[in-house]
Amino acid sequence: MEDQVLINDYAQRSLRYTADEDYIAARMSYKAGLTEPFLWSGLHSIEKYLKALLLFKKRPAKGFKHDIVKLLSAVNAVAGLDLRLPAKAELFIHYINEFGENRYFEGAACLEECALDSLDEVVWYIRRYCYDESAYEGYNLRKIEPSDLEKSPKEYRLPGGLLEKIIKEKPIAYSYLVWDNFFYGDENIERDDIRRRQSKFSVIDPPLAFFGKEALEALKDFVDLSYDTKQYFKERA
Repeated sequence: MEDQVLINDYAQRSLRYTADEDYIAARMSYKAGLTEPFLWSGLHSIEKYLKALLLFKKRPAKGFKHDIVKLLSAVNAVAGLDLRLPAKAELFIHYINEFGENRYFEGAACLEECALDSLDEVVWYIRRYCYDESAYEGYNLRKIEPSDLEKSPKEYRLPGGLLEKIIKEKPIAYSYLVWDNFFYGDENIERDDIRRRQSKFSVIDPPLAFFGKEALEALKDFVDLSYDTKQYFKERA
């Protein structure tokens, strides 16, 4: 079996499939009002979609860890590929890259306005390229222009995707996928209405913010604190 066939299979089943699951988990967390799980799952979904895209394009996806800003740069460097990612979607990637990897609540938990709609947008724009285009060569399929896809995003469905299967079969996850989702939800939903409902901004300070270096000294022999956290308090000692 050719190496690229194996790589594509990994990209589809180990990355894109689990990215779809992380994406729905992020939407579930947002609906439940759980900021940190939303950011963490959202970050991972974008990370896996970007890595899958690189593999499908025969590019390595090693060495990036969870840094989706660096991953996006690598994707943008792929010749002939134009994500056409809106500017505000790119800003969201920078935002979630900064606040998403905060699973131990060492830094502030920041939920920006319309965060869920922004995640939906980023996922749709990246995910539409997460498949092996060579598998469809020779079928004389009509090439749909990206601009046409963007006018009617709900009409575009990825071949063999988990989200598409959920939309078709409507299991329990379906309600979480389509809720307030302009890109994968109800045909009649208005995006302006969605963004109005999501026009909330919140910040929760972490426990370390109240005790500072004293907490750092007490915890350093008991837990693994991130490099950034240790540097933050070191600079303010």
